[in-house]
Amino acid sequence: MPRLMRCQYCGLLQDEPVGVKTCSRCGGELDFETPPAPDQAASYVQAQMELDQVAAPSGRNVDRYLLVTVRTPNQVPTEETAATETGRQTLNFTAVLDVSGSMRGPKLGQAKEAVRHALRRLHDGDVFSLVIFSSDARCIFEPAEIDDQSRRVVESALQEMQAGGMTALCGGLEMGLEKVAARKQETNLVLLLSDGQANVGETDVEMVGQRGFEARQQGVIVSTLGVGSDYNEALMAEIATQGGGRFYHVTDAGQISAYLTGELGEVAALAAREMTIRLQIPAGAALFPLSAAYPARQGAGEATVSIGDVPSGIELQVPIRLTLPAQPAGSRLSVEGALDYRSPAGNHLTTPLNRVTVRFKDHAAFDRREGAVIPVVERVLEQMKAANVLGVSRAMAKSTAEGAQRADAELGQLREYAALLGQERAEEEQSKMAARFQEMKQAPAQAKAAVADAFSVQRSAKKF
Repeated sequence: MPRLMRCQYCGLLQDEPVGVKTCSRCGGELDFETPPAPDQAASYVQAQMELDQVAAPSGRNVDRYLLVTVRTPNQVPTEETAATETGRQTLNFTAVLDVSGSMRGPKLGQAKEAVRHALRRLHDGDVFSLVIFSSDARCIFEPAEIDDQSRRVVESALQEMQAGGMTALCGGLEMGLEKVAARKQETNLVLLLSDGQANVGETDVEMVGQRGFEARQQGVIVSTLGVGSDYNEALMAEIATQGGGRFYHVTDAGQISAYLTGELGEVAALAAREMTIRLQIPAGAALFPLSAAYPARQGAGEATVSIGDVPSGIELQVPIRLTLPAQPAGSRLSVEGALDYRSPAGNHLTTPLNRVTVRFKDHAAFDRREGAVIPVVERVLEQMKAANVLGVSRAMAKSTAEGAQRADAELGQLREYAALLGQERAEEEQSKMAARFQEMKQAPAQAKAAVADAFSVQRSAKKF
């Protein structure tokens, strides 16, 4: 069996080429993949780092994109599952439901049925609470361990639940976070469902999203479910982004149950907790993840990017813009690192991240597209387009003028990056994105679908 070799420039893993020691993709040097040390705990999460352009002009600061791909298995190895009968830790789930007037009829009925399905999926001993909001927020089932009796109490509360009033979304979210914090477990999920515009209390996208960020810092996952065509997709996506969860767009009330229980299943089957990318970067370099879902910090030649809790059977692509300081011709700058996480059993595991390298050549002889690794550029471009949609949606939620300004800026940056694939492709991508922004502005249904698709690209949110 041929041994695997890794390109030290673009990061591609490949079989040992017969008679060739250079990468077929970028021409970089190959080296044999180093097996893990015998005393190193086996990591079951796979990870690879790739570089979008391996060459750069001398004497100038340059931006290059790292693409870190993370894959989790469908099943965590038995030795890394939680030491419980079910193989997972106790789950603390708070459902936060919009019961404003617009939820009357099938929407409310399906939301109730979704809670019933969730109760059947929860194990005895899991913790559950139910918060509803309309003109104000109320907790109609306080945090309690699930058993047959508590299921009957929740069922009684559901039967009495009626729709009416306005939409105090932020108040509902705050109360949901308060209830989940009252009985914190190893895994904590707040899922907010709404079909309307927040119109009571705090409504600013950034301010409401901050609640999600603060919850994430305390070990709580916050996900959102938008129903229909009247809710604020920018707000719902922002809460989920800052809360380390997922945003789902549901067009039909009949899908509510599948998505609510699907998200519950995702969180119940986490493959890795508190995952971070740890990178050794050159002196003077700086990095910026494309998505706010992956906050970063850096200092003293090292940077970390927070991924958070990751479900089983998922592939995440995390694009990171790396700004490198000017270097003389002939210089090389490399980045390498590791993926750190905690298994359901509580063990701290590490997956090494391969090295990638940028080589600098005389700027006068450098071509704009030189050293571009086309397959990586294509994937970074998809992530960039998703980030553009989310950024413009967020700006549009503030004002039409701010949305237009953000769209213009994003279109310029997109065209510049897509030029790595040729000028014709750059013009095509710019034109398509401009049309998408126009659709988002004019058609609420298109805006919601675009935001949901973009969020799915960034966070690998599934469709149920």
